[in-house]
Amino acid sequence: MPTYAIRKGYTYETGHRFMTQHGRPLEVTGFLGRGGQGEVYRVRGTDGEYAVKWYHAAEYLEHIQSGAFYQNLARNVENGVPTLSSGDAATQFIWPLDLVQPADGSFGYVMKLFPEGYEPLKNVFMLRRKNADGTVTGLTWKSWFTCVTAALNIVRAFEILHASGLSYQDLNDGGISLNMHDGSALICDCDNVSPDKTNLGIRGIMTYMAPEVVRGEKLPDRLTDQYSLAVILFRLFLHGHPMAGRESRQLHNSERLSQFQADQLIYGLKPHYCLASHHNANPPDPVWHADVCRLALTFPLRLMDAFEQVFTQGIEDPSRRLTATEWRRVLLEVRDSLLLVDGKEQFFRVRRPKPLPESCRTLVYPHGMRVLCMPGKILYRCHLDEYGTDFLHPVGKIIPTSRSGVIGLYNATGAPVRFEANGREGVCPDHGRLPLLPGMRLFFGGTGVSVE
Repeated sequence: MPTYAIRKGYTYETGHRFMTQHGRPLEVTGFLGRGGQGEVYRVRGTDGEYAVKWYHAAEYLEHIQSGAFYQNLARNVENGVPTLSSGDAATQFIWPLDLVQPADGSFGYVMKLFPEGYEPLKNVFMLRRKNADGTVTGLTWKSWFTCVTAALNIVRAFEILHASGLSYQDLNDGGISLNMHDGSALICDCDNVSPDKTNLGIRGIMTYMAPEVVRGEKLPDRLTDQYSLAVILFRLFLHGHPMAGRESRQLHNSERLSQFQADQLIYGLKPHYCLASHHNANPPDPVWHADVCRLALTFPLRLMDAFEQVFTQGIEDPSRRLTATEWRRVLLEVRDSLLLVDGKEQFFRVRRPKPLPESCRTLVYPHGMRVLCMPGKILYRCHLDEYGTDFLHPVGKIIPTSRSGVIGLYNATGAPVRFEANGREGVCPDHGRLPLLPGMRLFFGGTGVSVE
C-alpha cells in the first residue's frame, strides 16, 4: 500500500503521537488513505510499524451510535480474530489489535499494515492500477486457478466469521485486497463487525447492499452479507455488476431521475439480474457490458447457476442466497473443473459443452463431488474428504505415466492409499505412484472415490 506525505487538511501531522489503551506510544510517519469513516495513518511503535484508523468526529461518529460502536470495537479487540473450535482462524481479516485513546472528540484503533503485493479489489475488478504519476499499469492474474483460489479465501473468511455468530455489515470493494500471484486475500475495515442481528447504524454502499437494505426495510446482518458477498464474486469473475444492463443504463441516463433515484430503482426497488435466463428485463449490452457477455460463457454452469439463484430467487427470499459454506463448495467445483490442456487453462462443464480430453479422468465422491484430473493437477486436503475445508495444502499430484493415455496419482497424503481395480486390492504407499484407470476405486481414509 503506498504511503503519502501528510497534506494540509488532515487531522494529524508527521510526528504526532497516539497512545494506545495499553499505554504503547505510536508515532505518525505517513498518511495511507481517507474515507467516509475516517483517516488511516502509518505509525511506528517500539515493536515495528502499524496502521491507525482515526474516525471523523463530525462526519461519521455523530451520525451513528458512537458509544455502542466504541464498545463493540473494544469487544472485537478483546476477542481477537474469529476462530473456530477446530482452531481454524479467519486470518484473512486485518483485525483490530488495540484501541487508541480518545482525543479531540474521536478515537481510533491499531491494525497491521498491508504487506506488499496486494491490489485493492477496485483495481482487480478493472485489471488496472492508476499510479501516483497519472500513468496506468495493467494487471493480470497469474492464472484462473489463482483467481478462483482468491475467491475461496474470501468466502472462507466469511464462513468462519458467520460461524462465529458475527456479521460484517459493510461488505464492499473498499475493504478487500488480493494477491494476484498466489490468490491470498486480506480484508480490513473490521471495525463494523458485530454480533449477528446487532447493528450500530452502518448500512454500507448502495451498489453492494441487499435490496431490502436499500429500501430501508432492515439493517445489515448475516443474510445481507451473503448478498453483498455474491456481488463481490460476480464482479471478481465477470468484471461487471449483476444489475448492470440495458435497463439500468436507461435509468442512469434518464433526465427525470437523479443518480440517487436511479440507484434506488436499480439496486432496491426494481433489481433485475442482467443474466436472468427467463423474462430478462435488463440484459447486458454487448458493447457496454462486453466482458460480462464473454465471461458468462467461460465459467462452469455451476457458478453461473449459483449467481442466478442469488440474484433472482434470492432478491425477495433471503433464504435462497448462498451461504459462505455453499459458495466454498461451488468454488471448489469451479476450480476442479479447470484443466491444463496443451499448456493452456480451460474450464469445462460450461454453457457450450466441449468434450474432455481422452486422458482426463474424473474422481467421483459419494455425495457428488467430481474432480477432473489431468497431469499437473494438484490434489489438496479437501480432496481427501468432500466435506473438508482445506483447499491450500497439497496432498498429491496427477502425473503422466509411461503408458499412452494413462495418467497416475502421486500420493503425498502422508498415509497409504488403498485401491481396488479389476477385482484385486492393493496399496499405494506414501510418496508412491499409482495409475488411475477407469472403474478403479480409491480409499482416502474412510472415503471411497470412484475413477471414471
